Amino acid sequence: MIFNDIAKTNPSGGIIQEDETILFGDEGYGRISGDTNRLYQFTVKANQALDRFAFLAMTSDGRWQWDDSNYTDISIATTNIVSGQRTYTFALEHLEIEKVLISSSNGTWSVIEPIDETDKDERYYLENNTGRTGTPNKYDKRGDTIFLDMTPNYAGTNALKIYFKRGPSYFATTDTTKIPGIPSVFHSFIPLHSSVNYAIDKSMPIAKDKYTQLSEMEKSIKFFYSARNKDESPKLQAYYQNNK
Repeated sequence: MIFNDIAKTNPSGGIIQEDETILFGDEGYGRISGDTNRLYQFTVKANQALDRFAFLAMTSDGRWQWDDSNYTDISIATTNIVSGQRTYTFALEHLEIEKVLISSSNGTWSVIEPIDETDKDERYYLENNTGRTGTPNKYDKRGDTIFLDMTPNYAGTNALKIYFKRGPSYFATTDTTKIPGIPSVFHSFIPLHSSVNYAIDKSMPIAKDKYTQLSEMEKSIKFFYSARNKDESPKLQAYYQNNK
């Protein structure tokens, strides 16, 4: 399903055209695509639907590394290590940092652990490591800035690496053939979510039935992303019982 099938030639239809049909029936064509203000409004609603989908996908199972398929790069950010510099700011919009890796002076990579300075013990740890130099093994984060537990005494090119989760690739009002970067079986979630929110705002009679339909689709999305991948083997876990 493409974003705006103005030519009405795409066999899977268009998101905007589906919005028009859901809300205005068979005579709805052009009610959104032919109205600049409504097209802007529904572009915003489509992007809100993408946000909702991303939230459902990311929170259903932490093992699933979801990313919008419209992105052409991998969600990894790197920066150079500067000798004597303890804080590093990344120019990226992330929803969640998954892990941080650092390369030592001899080129060996290792994962460094996250800590939170709001915790009393961890704040004490950070404060008592400010004068130490070497290869960091822990970090604290504030917004887009990483604070290392000790100051690197070496330099390295792209030696600090962050794996992160990011939001979806949004639609623009001028988009026509762009496809949502989500599994095609859930493309219809975008116009359904958009239409339901519009119908609720306008107190339209279809709001209740379509909301029920939307809720069922959200359950399907959660189930889809919570299912174990076929290439992952189930693991046995020991169960310990104290009979004393």
